[in-house]
Amino acid sequence: MPTTDGEIVGLLAESWIPNDTLTEWRFKIRSGVLFHDGSPLTAETVAANLTKFQEQSSLRTAPVTNIAFEGDEVVVKLDRPYSILPAVLADWNTGIVSAANLTDETGDSVAGTGPFSVTDASDPTMLKLSANDDYWGKKATIGKVEYLFVPDAQARQAMAQAGEVEFAFSLPVTATKMLASADSVQVQIQAIPRVRALKLNGGLAPLDEVVVRQAISYAIDRKGIASSIVGNPDTAASQLFPASLPAWHDTSLEPFSHDPAKAAELLASAGFTKGDDGILIRDGDRFEIEMRTYDSRPELPVIGVAIQSMLKEVGIEVTMKQGDWTVISDGHTDGTLEAGIVSDSFVYVPDPIGALSENFYKSGGFWGSMNWNNDEFDALVETYQRTVDPEKLAQLRTDMVAMIHEEHPMVTVTWYDDVYAVSKNVSNFTFDVYERDFGLNRLTWAE
Repeated sequence: MPTTDGEIVGLLAESWIPNDTLTEWRFKIRSGVLFHDGSPLTAETVAANLTKFQEQSSLRTAPVTNIAFEGDEVVVKLDRPYSILPAVLADWNTGIVSAANLTDETGDSVAGTGPFSVTDASDPTMLKLSANDDYWGKKATIGKVEYLFVPDAQARQAMAQAGEVEFAFSLPVTATKMLASADSVQVQIQAIPRVRALKLNGGLAPLDEVVVRQAISYAIDRKGIASSIVGNPDTAASQLFPASLPAWHDTSLEPFSHDPAKAAELLASAGFTKGDDGILIRDGDRFEIEMRTYDSRPELPVIGVAIQSMLKEVGIEVTMKQGDWTVISDGHTDGTLEAGIVSDSFVYVPDPIGALSENFYKSGGFWGSMNWNNDEFDALVETYQRTVDPEKLAQLRTDMVAMIHEEHPMVTVTWYDDVYAVSKNVSNFTFDVYERDFGLNRLTWAE
């Protein structure tokens, strides 16, 4: 797992070592660890997990040719040098379950190895946990935990205000004022390496043209969105990566700017003219796109409406479609998505190259680009994955970020602050910017 500084440290893997060509990695599995069903953790079970879920995890973007076990080691072989495998395996979706779970896919319980075990997963809106007394690491002092899935952010805020929950995350920015006077809860804001962006289908004309995507970028008033909707003008994105990821944030890049006149000029150069109703036309086709978004992150639909208005000013007619997050993923999979307002983290894989591999490499991913194919960019990603020299890595980062900045396979809108509430009844909570560890085993009840 990643530390707060992004260093990968071992949990179930005590240590790891690659061969000289970075085409084979060996991970020594910690001894003495028990699954929640009482079975022992073994290298065989870990290898079986990674193999079974390879296509559903971050490993699907890795050049893996074989996963096996030898004694207490898991051995991963790859068809090319791959320096970032430990970071990829630190993603949350490479979690390990017991051998029984691998064969019984109809069961309601999941046996992992963490400080809490699942006691009830029968309700799709709730997950009940109890402390694992056999946990190999720091044992929990709080005995029971319930996770509630509440997709409506206003409802999450109301629950925090009423003292019904100890934690509530991704609250509306208004929560900082609405909960300011609450006696039982504290509201905090934390900058995280996440982005809100306009996802575009680069395989669909005219979105397949760089000049058109650049025009769309110029049409968007990021500062206005960040100020009036997000509530923090400093979150207006000037490039893909925020300054909180300094190795990937290039201060030499010209910041994104709001320039509708420039947008109109670019669209005219692409052969568009305005019709009688102000909507652009080229070769008899109106410039119309459908833009999808989802409401589990409450600001996204509002940002979508704002962008809809901004694009209409330059002659692009946008219709909105709102649903749950599957309107994006399903549309990406079946090819029907034209555009979408999305939010995604850069550090599910702790090295941001994982996000670039997932979202921009080889036609993109659910929460990144779509049908953007750039052989030069793909080659840079692969070179980065086999490079260990710090100076060469820095230059590769610069080149990859500059290419995305220029071609806009996805139009970055704002960076991210997470507004969250914490009950005053608990102590020792630390927000995880990687959005994976609530640190429940470190929590205590306040005295």
